[in-house]
Amino acid sequence: MASSSVTGRVALITGSVSSEGIGYGIAKVLARKGHSIILHGRREMAEVEPLREHLEKEYQVKAHYLCANLLKRSEIEDMCEKIKTMYPGGVDVLVNNAGTSCPRYADEFSPEKWDEVIAVNLTAPFDLTRLLLGDMKKKGWGRIINISSVRSKRASDSNVPYTASKHGLNGLTKSTAISGYGTGVTCNAICPALVDTKLPRGLFQLSADRLGISFDEAKKLKLADGNPSGEFVTAEQIGELAAFLCTPAADQITGAELPIDAGLWAK
Repeated sequence: MASSSVTGRVALITGSVSSEGIGYGIAKVLARKGHSIILHGRREMAEVEPLREHLEKEYQVKAHYLCANLLKRSEIEDMCEKIKTMYPGGVDVLVNNAGTSCPRYADEFSPEKWDEVIAVNLTAPFDLTRLLLGDMKKKGWGRIINISSVRSKRASDSNVPYTASKHGLNGLTKSTAISGYGTGVTCNAICPALVDTKLPRGLFQLSADRLGISFDEAKKLKLADGNPSGEFVTAEQIGELAAFLCTPAADQITGAELPIDAGLWAK
């Protein structure tokens, strides 16, 4: 059941239409806390409808779906106009979760692929912040939560644009936080290590099959470098951290880069 403490608050989560993804995990936690939810992605409405319906029925909140290609500024702007039609005061919570990656070394990367990764991971969060921050300031309350990465602190030579984009996203986070001083709007970055989603599990299984070992053995080998605890981070845990940032207890947390990394930065 929705929590009355956040009744009326609206959260937009980009990249949130995969049932096993980080974005939908965040959406479920925020819905459970009472936020109305705007899902975002590039899938057909019929594909997303079961996810949207689940949020409404399970958590008794309003849930919407908006389709927009984050590579196109015009579609980002159109999406924000649609939000203004649905909610004249704009959103209260913006979670810039959508991201893309293409592992390559610097001398193997095409300029076109660089542009794509930077556009989705960094330029789109800037545009959404630019378009939605003003209404948050007018209301005197808002939360911008950027889903960054441990790669924003520990570089990877084999994933150059992703690493660069996440470093940039942390910079955008801090600059946005400074611009929000005294307005009731905060901006923070959550920096996960490997998260329990479909992609890494599929890669671990491929590794297990190739090496002739069990999935759990392959998982242990692969997590040894990325997640020193030996366990995945979960989408639910990221969602709970995002939800905490929306509480009064987090009013004075802004401009922070918050690791949820199974101990990687400590190591």
